[in-house]
Amino acid sequence: MAHSVDFIVGNTYARIPNHIAKRSRVGGHRKIHDVTVFVDVVNDGNPDLLDKVSFDCGATFSPQIFTCACPIPTQTRNGTSVWRFSTRQQVYGPFDVKIKIYGAGGTTLVCNHEVQLKSNSEIMAHREPEMNFVEYKRLRPLSKIRLPDGAQFGIELEMSSGATITPEYLAYELSGDNRYQVQAYDYTHATVDHWKIVPDSSIVCNRSEPDCNKFELVSPPLGPGAGLTQVHAILSKVTNVNVKVNKSMGFHVHVNVSRYSVPQLVKVCQQFVKYEAVMDLLMPPSRRTGSVESNQFFASNRRHVENLARNSRRSVIDTLANCEDLQSLVYTMNGATDGSGRYFKLNLQNLVTGRQPTIEFRQHSATFEYEKVRAWIRFCVLLTSNAAKLRAPTSFSSDKTVDEQLEALFQYVLKDRDLRNYYRSRAQKHNHADPAEAACCDECRSAPNSVSSSSHRPAKQVRHGFTGFCVTTNSGSI
Repeated sequence: MAHSVDFIVGNTYARIPNHIAKRSRVGGHRKIHDVTVFVDVVNDGNPDLLDKVSFDCGATFSPQIFTCACPIPTQTRNGTSVWRFSTRQQVYGPFDVKIKIYGAGGTTLVCNHEVQLKSNSEIMAHREPEMNFVEYKRLRPLSKIRLPDGAQFGIELEMSSGATITPEYLAYELSGDNRYQVQAYDYTHATVDHWKIVPDSSIVCNRSEPDCNKFELVSPPLGPGAGLTQVHAILSKVTNVNVKVNKSMGFHVHVNVSRYSVPQLVKVCQQFVKYEAVMDLLMPPSRRTGSVESNQFFASNRRHVENLARNSRRSVIDTLANCEDLQSLVYTMNGATDGSGRYFKLNLQNLVTGRQPTIEFRQHSATFEYEKVRAWIRFCVLLTSNAAKLRAPTSFSSDKTVDEQLEALFQYVLKDRDLRNYYRSRAQKHNHADPAEAACCDECRSAPNSVSSSSHRPAKQVRHGFTGFCVTTNSGSI
């Protein structure tokens, strides 16, 4: 069955004052033209029929081709509501763009656009006849956004095994020949180049196995591509051994932030607290703010910042913006700078203790399912890298619903529609399931068969003390 959408190709235009216009790298010309080249899906068409749109701006641009994989809802100057795929460029002269539209089934369409350096260029484009894209092939899942080059992450998976299954045996069973190795340790916080199994006394055994071995499986620093492949390989082996998870356990993701400045880290924290309530929707009830587990092991960063903001009469966004150094940022988010404030959803303590240059996302429920692990790794890495590049966010208006906030998170920050679709499904499961079923959700499970159990850890003290989506700005030479 064929699917189709109507679209319009054009560009917006704004003149940049000479005194603030940047110069081109070649020739030193002032780039006084601000242009956004767009493909607008019109007539209430479904933008998810388009997988991505590439804009080939020519050899004088670096890079030459810009790709937009996530459109934003836009109101044109004509008053038309559209879904816009676009790229934004600052240039000193006119140029032509070769546009390639990729359908969700694999069909492609190429068209050319001559950029108009006129203030009414967007209006004129929407007065032209619409074009039509037809996808004749079977629709496929939307493409995953590529994780940034140089991104680095690590994971910690809390689990338990029967009393007769020792950590050494698990390490032997999980080791993957020459691809990766797993080693059991009595105790270590050292960063090593292999996977490690270390004891974890803070978690509790399932009621069916009160004498279990409690541990966490910790990865070495990993990168995109090969790192996710390694995670998949080791989790496929986990399902072949008798391990279990329950509500006392979690899955933590560390993201390396050594290349980010303090102002960039501030923006990461601002986006996190802005969308914390939305992230709660993606988790089972036991992993949300207000749960027993949250109060003990992954407290709300937003609540902590709100308490500080209330004293200074600032918003949470402004309170974080006021942090001028790492110490003040970490204290504002975690209430301590000596390592004792790590039991928050977003833990920044490593940045001031010097243990490792990572921030830790702690709120995800325990799991050994690769699809869930991969999705949350991608979520954490994209949130960190994109937030660091975007402008500082503003607070939501009071009439913005949580559902609208969820859409905004994936449209303006994460920029990944495949991830959006995955977490839409997860949120629906967690928020519309029968309460009795949702109470434990996907946590209380064993590999390969489910075992229902829920116990709580002993309490630990917690100390409290829009730039637009897919709009790429180029500093190219034209």
